[in-house]
Amino acid sequence: MSYHILHLLSHNLRVRLKLDQLHITDLDSGTDKSVPLADVAVIVCATRDTEFSSSSLRRMAELNVLLLICNEKFEPCAITLPYYRPTNTELLRRQIEWKPEWKTAMWRHIITAKVRNQAANLAHLKRAHMVLTSIANRCEKPNPIVADEKKPSLATLTATKRAAFLSDSPEASESRAARHYWKHLLPRLSEWQQTDEKNRVPGTREGVNGMLDYGYAILRTAVLRSLAAHGFIAAIGIAHTAKAGSFALADDVMEPLRPWIDRELKVFLQGGPRPMTEWMRQSVSVLQLEVPINRNKMRLLNAIDVYVQSFADATMTRMPRPLKIPMLP
Repeated sequence: MSYHILHLLSHNLRVRLKLDQLHITDLDSGTDKSVPLADVAVIVCATRDTEFSSSSLRRMAELNVLLLICNEKFEPCAITLPYYRPTNTELLRRQIEWKPEWKTAMWRHIITAKVRNQAANLAHLKRAHMVLTSIANRCEKPNPIVADEKKPSLATLTATKRAAFLSDSPEASESRAARHYWKHLLPRLSEWQQTDEKNRVPGTREGVNGMLDYGYAILRTAVLRSLAAHGFIAAIGIAHTAKAGSFALADDVMEPLRPWIDRELKVFLQGGPRPMTEWMRQSVSVLQLEVPINRNKMRLLNAIDVYVQSFADATMTRMPRPLKIPMLP
């Protein structure tokens, strides 16, 4: 599977296709570079006046190369995806027939992995690490009444069992972990970047929050690429609500991957304030990190594909099988 990430940062570029090579011409300097399109996984474009030929866009779609378009503030604002063409019609039918109990069980796997990855990012804080690990353990193996295949009616439970049911649910576990996680992590990132951010606020487009949003957009792009390659409909998710133009399944699948970006930003900012342009290059490079998965080491971009394949296997068997999620060491 292709893995190179191509950045287009110079202004006034022209991108054309010749013999399956992307030819990128800088119209200001007159220089020309070429890249084998089959070796490219994602193209990040954050320039003014870049021209793409229709043949280059068509071939990108055929090779499942995703194009992420950013504005002049380096904020992701658009993404190209291949027109849906299922590679496995049986997988498509199984996705449409997902049972609520199966979705809940799979969401529990995903949130447990997310909280464990968050705990790994705070391993240097013994108390915080212990709290997050405890939340993950309870989410993974909740009160027996929560693990029943059929969700009980809350009205039939005692107050104690009702509280246990709610506190161990994936939604409650994720929320509780997030409050604890960002309380310890965000102020430190803000201090290094010399901003005054106290809370995680998506969509602010500024400071550390803006950097996190950009990094997550890169992850989302990689997840969308893999979902499209396997034949999933990204608009049909298991936990996130599908909205017009949304990719609910990508938002579901990428949850345990977010701490990889958090760790990368933490390392990036430790030396002091850094500009967004540098973070653009660094955040994309996280996809090329060597990560342990399935008793092997591979680039995170390819590990995401293994993760999505395990999700496809669970879909085909209709069983909530464990997922092969890239875990932080």
